[in-house]
Amino acid sequence: MIAKLHGIAALALTLAVSNASAQTPAELVRSLDSAWARSYASHDTAFAQALFATELAVTSSSGAVKTREEELADVRPSAGLQMHFFRTKDVDVRTYPGTAIVIGLAEWEFEMGGQTRNFRRRYTAVYVRGGSLGWRMVALQLGQAPPVKPSP
Repeated sequence: MIAKLHGIAALALTLAVSNASAQTPAELVRSLDSAWARSYASHDTAFAQALFATELAVTSSSGAVKTREEELADVRPSAGLQMHFFRTKDVDVRTYPGTAIVIGLAEWEFEMGGQTRNFRRRYTAVYVRGGSLGWRMVALQLGQAPPVKPSP
């Protein structure tokens, strides 16, 4: 199973790099950002390692700052953890020479210790050109999400 997952990650990396020239910078960053979210749900540490810059700084909604290695620990599988989903929506990508800023809403759900937990966070991610995927994430900040609007 692990070998299969690494094979999938390698294929994803190859496709991302080969398609990079066919996409605009905003399209490529949007694609990488979507894959970033999926990496948590699928525990794709190979992709996360390729995406996260060595100097990645993550600021959580509590204000705690994490390193790349600490964030990779959140991507890795954990005993008793079953991810239901991790997805993003309302994503806005802004590109500048050599830099891209992504603002969106992240939602995830998991089960741990028999309890299901749901989270919604507004996020801002900063990408710079470079790395094996063409872009790498150098900063991520998670904050309070706007309230969910009730359905009519």
